[in-house]
Amino acid sequence: MVTLPQTAGGSVRLPLHLGALQRLRQRGVLLEPRSGESSDEHAARLETELMLAFRETGASDDFEALYDHARGPLLLWITALAAGRRAGLEAPELLQDTFVNVYRYAQSFRDHGPRSFRVWSRTIAGNLVRRTRCERRRSLQDMPEGLQEPPDRRAGPAAELFEAEDERILQRAWFLLLSRYLAAYEQLSERDRAALHLVEVEGHSYQDACKRLHVGLSNLKMILFRARRRIRAAISADFGVPLPRETPVRPVRLMRAG
Repeated sequence: MVTLPQTAGGSVRLPLHLGALQRLRQRGVLLEPRSGESSDEHAARLETELMLAFRETGASDDFEALYDHARGPLLLWITALAAGRRAGLEAPELLQDTFVNVYRYAQSFRDHGPRSFRVWSRTIAGNLVRRTRCERRRSLQDMPEGLQEPPDRRAGPAAELFEAEDERILQRAWFLLLSRYLAAYEQLSERDRAALHLVEVEGHSYQDACKRLHVGLSNLKMILFRARRRIRAAISADFGVPLPRETPVRPVRLMRAG
């Protein structure tokens, strides 16, 4: 059971989702304000911790906890920003769009400190405000004489369907290329594979790779050149089409993620 901490001024503002609080406790997050931490700093730190939890789990209840806890301060900030633009922007609508982007791009969030989520979410919201203002200006300029509504420039369901299908096709093609690359990579000699792994996967400098492989710099460059050329030739043969000479074939870098 999670006990809500108390301060001299009363209860601290915490997410209302007890499950989310319990998970933060399990992650070692201090729910109580730190020594010298203001209420605003405390709230911002918990926002960042909730965002990190959602990025890790992708769970809807973690996202709801983040939304409920962070929407108030973010809405106030968006309201002030939109009012300064004098474009008739709707702050609640911009808030919803901001959290849609938070949900979609959660994996791109990076923790640089207790206020990381506020900085990141306000950057997203600020971009939305500027883009919406520019779109409305263009729409009004494009209107012909008379009382007609500006065109809806958002992608419709059909366009979104085609875009999703294109993305799936691209992913399948990319994984097919990776499988061919891996097959060609496995056919290389042990020394060639080691050279590629050191330079392209682990990111070592040529000088460091030379020391590890006990070869000279010119020899290492030749090893890498020939290994890449063999992989290029194998992939070209598998697909039945020659690859352009200038096309880099180095998907081995993605092996870092594995």
